[in-house]
Formats: sequence, structure tokens, C-alpha cells
Amino acid sequence: MSKPLTVSLIIPVYNEQDYLYRCLESVAAQTVAPMEVIVIDNNSTDNTLQCLKKFPFVTLLHEPKQGALYARNRGFNASKGDIIGRIDADTRLEPNWIAKLIEDFEDADLAAVTGSSHWYDMPFSPLNHWVEDFFKNMLFKHERNFPFLFGTNMAIRKTAWKAVRSELCDQKYIFEDADLAIHLFQNKQTLLYDINLRAGMSARRGTDTFKGFLRYIKLQKITYGQHGINTIGSSISIMAYVVGFIVLRPLYFCYDSKTQKFSLRKLFFDRNKPRPHPFD
Repeated sequence: MSKPLTVSLIIPVYNEQDYLYRCLESVAAQTVAPMEVIVIDNNSTDNTLQCLKKFPFVTLLHEPKQGALYARNRGFNASKGDIIGRIDADTRLEPNWIAKLIEDFEDADLAAVTGSSHWYDMPFSPLNHWVEDFFKNMLFKHERNFPFLFGTNMAIRKTAWKAVRSELCDQKYIFEDADLAIHLFQNKQTLLYDINLRAGMSARRGTDTFKGFLRYIKLQKITYGQHGINTIGSSISIMAYVVGFIVLRPLYFCYDSKTQKFSLRKLFFDRNKPRPHPFD
């Protein structure tokens, strides 16, 4: 009988005091517990780490070099599990996420997997997952030369990580999750989009200005372009995100996820500050 696969869960954080607690609550509620949970603090200046006192299963590491790339690498390299799960601090996992992850990696050929997401702070959650499901599933099935992984909901086999980590790009102005997918793909590793590996995420990127969002999403074109990947899939993806931003941004500002009601007060008075960008 083969040894059960073990999972290390990696969560890079930077000033996430409003999100990390609920994220770790969802980890604690898993039907199958991960072998370890590693939070990597990337120089937080707020109260992000205060909630860790309530989650004794968490191992805290620190990464002084600023950037999600470096925090991710610190956690991945320190992990001990057969599978390295990677989520963001605003991710909220479905209760069977770890169990589904292990099920996927029972396929010995699988190197990495990414899943579907819904916006829990937008209307019609969790049913609004169909928006991302549609585009991700379409791209995975029909655009085979456009590899992708999404840091909010993904995992990689530890052996696959070790095989490509020395090749990964060390640049601030790229999407580090997409870069990892590209290197795995170019090394003939098998990637999977699993529509049933589901997690919630915040639509907080909606706080951005349109100009700031365009600067942010253009990093995708830079990431794929520097690897010689200029497919229709990349263009469709960028277009979908831009249209989605224009349509969904007003909804995000006027929807109160706590009361699950639309609020004019929130629209005009309670706006959050934009998320920081890698280039800021």
C-alpha cells in the first residue's frame, strides 16, 4: 500500500490584517488537515500576525526581500510535504480543498493544478464562480499553449518545484504564478485546471483605479511575452479581465458583503484604498 500524500500549505502575507483570520479559519475547517501550514510574512507593518495566536498549527517564517515571488519561494523551499499548496491571504478554501488536492495528485503524472474561484464579497456568492469558470475552463481546453496557475488557488508537486525552481525568472514586474506555470509547461510537465478545486477570493482589486489596473494586468503580457508566448489565449484573458473590471467595479463599491445588500453609503463614503502593485 502506497504512503498517503502529504500537503504543505503556503500563504505569503503583506499587510493582510483584514483577511488572514478568515483565511486560516477556512484552513482549520478542512475535512483533511494539511501536514503543515506556513505563513510567510513579507515585512508587514500592520496587525497581520496578531491572529496567528489563535491558530497554533501555523508555522511563521519571515522573508525580508520584498515581493510575493520571494515570499512564495521562501515557503516553497521550506515545505516538507509531497504537495505544496499555495493560496493568498484573502483566499477562503472550501472544506474539501485539501482532500480534493490529494485526489488530483494521485495521478502520478500531474505536476501542478489550479482551481476555480468565486468572489465572496460580491453579489451571488458562491454562484458567481461561473464567471471565472467559463473563461478558465475555455482557455485550458482550447488554448493548450497558454499555461496558467493562479496563486490564489493552486498546488505543485514538490518534485516538480525542485525541478524548475532554479530556472524561474527573478523579476519584480511579472506574475510569479504564471511564470511558474510557463516553466513547468516548457519542461513538458502536466498542468491541470480542476473546476471542482474551489476557493473564495476577494474582489478587492476592484478598489484600483482604471489606470492602475491596466498597469497591473499588462504584467501578464510581459510575463508571457518574455517567454515567447503571444497566443490568442493571453489576449482573451487580458480583455476578459479589463471588461470584468469595468463591469464589476461599481458592484464591488456599492455591495456590502456583511449585510449582503447594496449600499449607497458604501458606494460614496466607505471606499477602501487601492491594493498596492508590484511596481509601486
